[in-house]
Amino acid sequence: MTRRAVFRVQARDGRGPWRPGWSHYWIEGDAPADRLAETILDLVPIDQLRALPSHLHYGTACQSREALGRWFTARERERLSRYGFHPVQLMADVVVAESDWQMVIGRRKPFAVGATRLRWDRL
Repeated sequence: MTRRAVFRVQARDGRGPWRPGWSHYWIEGDAPADRLAETILDLVPIDQLRALPSHLHYGTACQSREALGRWFTARERERLSRYGFHPVQLMADVVVAESDWQMVIGRRKPFAVGATRLRWDRL
């Protein structure tokens, strides 16, 4: 496996803000429409997801600070910060799939372990 630095938004527990039934609390209506048009299943079909090795932790990330910054509007950043979410940099052990908007990554360690917290104003 080739380790690679990636960027994502997550809470202290390592979970990201795209939780079922919760995103309507922070998503702004005039955010980039392209980001919402692509789901994980568009990048990795369900059969492929089911076949991934179970010893890794999987999630989504972006390839750069700038790419992560394009995902969130200023208002969304402020809302997410209030809810305890922050941008982080961490090392991915494997990149399962990648698009212009996002990547599906796998890690041996949980996302909360070894993540370096970044500042919203530095994206």
